[in-house]
Amino acid sequence: MHKKFYLSLLLAALVLFSSCEKEEDVSQTDYSIKSTSGFELISRHSNGWIKEGQYQLTGGPTNEFEYYENGYIKSAKVYASYPQQHLYMEISRSEDNKPLWSRYFQPDGELWFETEYSNGLPSVKKVYSEEGTAIHNYTHGELSSIEFTAADNSSTSTTTYNAAAGTRKVTITSNGQIILEENYPYKEQVGAGIYTSNYVPVANPFGATETSYFKLNQSSSKSPVWRNNANAIEFMFPYRLFNKYYDPGDYFATRFAVSTELYQTVIEQFPVTENGVLIGGGKYEDGYDYFYNKREVRDSLAKVYEENPALYKLKYGNEYIEKQGYGRVFFVIGAIRNLPTSNNAANDLKDIARRQMDAMLYGGTGITPEEQEMLDKVWFEIKFFSSLKEHRNGLVIDSAEDYNNALEELNASDLSIFQLKYQSVENL
Repeated sequence: MHKKFYLSLLLAALVLFSSCEKEEDVSQTDYSIKSTSGFELISRHSNGWIKEGQYQLTGGPTNEFEYYENGYIKSAKVYASYPQQHLYMEISRSEDNKPLWSRYFQPDGELWFETEYSNGLPSVKKVYSEEGTAIHNYTHGELSSIEFTAADNSSTSTTTYNAAAGTRKVTITSNGQIILEENYPYKEQVGAGIYTSNYVPVANPFGATETSYFKLNQSSSKSPVWRNNANAIEFMFPYRLFNKYYDPGDYFATRFAVSTELYQTVIEQFPVTENGVLIGGGKYEDGYDYFYNKREVRDSLAKVYEENPALYKLKYGNEYIEKQGYGRVFFVIGAIRNLPTSNNAANDLKDIARRQMDAMLYGGTGITPEEQEMLDKVWFEIKFFSSLKEHRNGLVIDSAEDYNNALEELNASDLSIFQLKYQSVENL
């Protein structure tokens, strides 16, 4: 009897000791943020979160950034080390996470293109090149005109868009004289030309050439996994895909950001990822429009081009739309900020964040109140993006219902033109 009582007391003591030990272990978890060899904590907010920070390698900084106290990005500079160390992207955002302006740079430091925003929507975008300057003007976020002026002022190209009438008007001048003035459908069609140097759509020499639709009916999807950065290009299609190989390497595909507004939106919201970001999504390719039989027309245009290549390119650009793809794309991003320096603590929080995201997307029990308390020590947000204009800046997902509603809205929408694939006029 006494032995049983003694064993019971011993067991209770062991359980109590074990419980106290666990509580002590939890209380000793280090959630602080400190500087390391690859990260400099420049300043912090009163809540302990990062205010200013910088990531660096031996050759120089990779990211310089500032957060608002609520965790949103205030400003960021992103650097590349190839072909030499240089600043290639700089952004500024408001405290409610709306873009204010962005700038992108060439490896030699020259400004490449810049965007100004009004109430979170693009207002004006300027694209610079050796050939000249293009000014893309927007009204309430919709493209209203594109004005291109050659570097030597010898020529101009102006496209004005009239959404209500469903038309776009192209006017091209040379040495002060109008050499082309035509009205076309509001949305560019197969055959429409472009100045690839400044992303300036121009005239369509193919006219009303018959096209055919090739059905693909292909789809793919991937569950969210941790990635080094928020480069979601694999879940979308570059809107303007020119006839030139492009490999951005480990950096953001800024060449696609010029004309792919969805991609530009994403990389400007998440220019810096401290210790990874969760990304998953899917895309559906319904099919594409292409020339049904363009041989006769192409041969005729090839003769015109050979007679005066410079004049042809001035009117019709150096590339033209060969295919026009239709479909839908979507993806979700789970971003986490202000992670502790301790790898164990950071990995524990990332695991909780992943399970929380799974619950938001697929339902289920999610995380415990204790785990939620741990997750509240950092900034974590899930956003849904898609090819729908309404989803371009992302929808915050707080429940599985939010996610399902966004998917239903996307699936109920008309197919989008998600890509214009180009061919060089030299291949006519």
